[in-house]
Amino acid sequence: MNKLKFILIFITSIFIYFTGNTVIGDALTIDNGDVLSGELVGVSGKVVTFKTDYAGTLYINQKKVDSLVTEADFTIIFVDGSKETRALSSNLDVEQLDIVRRGTTSVLVINTAWKSQLTISLAGTSGNNESQNFSMFSESSLLRSKSEQLLNVSQTRESTDALTTTDLLDVKYNFRWLRSSKWYTNVSVDYSYDPLNEIAWRSVIGIGGGKKFIEHSLTNLSMDVAVSAVYQSLDDFEEVSPALRVASIYGKKMFGGRVELIQQNRLLWITETNGGVIDGLFGLRFLLSNALNLDFRNNVKFETDPAKHSENTNMTYSVGIGVSF
Repeated sequence: MNKLKFILIFITSIFIYFTGNTVIGDALTIDNGDVLSGELVGVSGKVVTFKTDYAGTLYINQKKVDSLVTEADFTIIFVDGSKETRALSSNLDVEQLDIVRRGTTSVLVINTAWKSQLTISLAGTSGNNESQNFSMFSESSLLRSKSEQLLNVSQTRESTDALTTTDLLDVKYNFRWLRSSKWYTNVSVDYSYDPLNEIAWRSVIGIGGGKKFIEHSLTNLSMDVAVSAVYQSLDDFEEVSPALRVASIYGKKMFGGRVELIQQNRLLWITETNGGVIDGLFGLRFLLSNALNLDFRNNVKFETDPAKHSENTNMTYSVGIGVSF
């Protein structure tokens, strides 16, 4: 119970800290003359994403928008390929916009920089057998005109009758340097902790490249490949091995953004042992409000060479409440 209180206090503190900062006052004018006030998230795939306090996040057809006015600077890529970074004004032709992404922002304005999601899942049983299950998943993204940073952290712990049966920690960090509207150079750092499967820790550092096949306000699909080095501790010794890392990210928002499909996959092939790891995340997120959502997830991990007395495949299901900030 003390752990649960600590988690709730921690989440509340983070939420208050990140939501109590600067207020952005942008304006969007629709072709019927209505003016919306809020915050411009961006423009891509001929859809304008605009966040309001009174109607949540709106996805508006670009053809129905007459003008956009912002306080902050955005990187603007026009349909003719030209680019500039400045605030949007009413004299800008919205139809000539191809992609609009937030430009450089002061590190002090935290709530307009990193966009984050934290999901906590707790479950327990009592009676003949007592079990405690804890699952946490967080994801953060920082999108800039020439770069992207993606961070995913998941932790799962399960114990039954004072015996710990699952104790997993997985961290994935991805830095993308955009070379064009589709292609990017990629640097990835992965860290995992799974002592019950005889992996005290595993760290993967890689560099490579990737492509965005779809970049849309409602749908995104990207894939990258990296040549990597794997540092891992197995039993009582440590080793370094070359590896190949292939990863993909897919997301789709449906029903006006109220439902989001999430899918992330990664293949890590360690060439020295001629084996590897395949892990995937499949989830559905239902928006309850601007800040809260209901989250369903399934984490799958497949080891070609698992520890003794262990299965090749581990699956973890979780249902929890998520907080966006």
